[in-house]
Amino acid sequence: MSAVSDERPTSDLTVERVVALLDGRSSWPAPLIVASTGSTNEDLTRLAQEGAHEGTCVAADEQTAGRGRLDRTWVSPPGAGLWASVLVRPGDVPPDRLAWLPLVAGVAASDALKEASSVRAELKWPNDLVAIAAACGGSDGPRKLGGILSALVPDAGGEGPAVVLGIGINVNMGGMDLPITQATSVLLEGGRLDRSDLLAALLLALESRLAQWRAGDDQVKRDYRDRCATIGRLVEVDLPGGRQMSGVVSGIDDDGHLVVSDGEATTTITAGDVVHATI
Repeated sequence: MSAVSDERPTSDLTVERVVALLDGRSSWPAPLIVASTGSTNEDLTRLAQEGAHEGTCVAADEQTAGRGRLDRTWVSPPGAGLWASVLVRPGDVPPDRLAWLPLVAGVAASDALKEASSVRAELKWPNDLVAIAAACGGSDGPRKLGGILSALVPDAGGEGPAVVLGIGINVNMGGMDLPITQATSVLLEGGRLDRSDLLAALLLALESRLAQWRAGDDQVKRDYRDRCATIGRLVEVDLPGGRQMSGVVSGIDDDGHLVVSDGEATTTITAGDVVHATI
């Protein structure tokens, strides 16, 4: 595991600016912002194992070894986006509700983008932020704007299990910078923002949405479903074990799972890689 660099980034992403924007509205620790690291998720996992508190955040100007779902490389060049990981300690929340955590993070990231920029992000189950042309006036989407990767830390500093929520958002990428043709960025969608503004908005939104999740408030589920671009779409799903299925998504159930109908039967998908027409 690579260590966090001691060098501070000289950019629009600084601890001082984020703390000033939070202005005492958060009970979480001030974020740790570094110039470069291998993976913010790996760094935060180490901090969790050392007993870090909930809300501890590691953000980097650049990641050199970031990973996404299915061990895909997460491209995160310097200054081009927001690459951050936040620690959640579920405590006595029932384990069967943990599946909602990456979805809750998606709602919070969508909240933050709406707050900090003119771009409205919708959600692709289970872990993508997408920009929709009708909402943003930019790309011919839906196109990937960001992603979320959650990782369980089974024994986190003697305080029980923890979850690391890694969130990456393409902010200042031009067309040539994007890792895939089906991606986009805040810049390409006509938005402008300071990354410190985005991180502050993300931390506040995530703290608020986690409080809803912890309290069993169904509002966060309703908001996820309202913003989920996967519902109602014809999709192909790559399932574990190499199986595939296709059908129309009828909804997200109360456990955070995808419900797909192929015209003959309805299937609940707990894990899989979902392909929309353009994602």
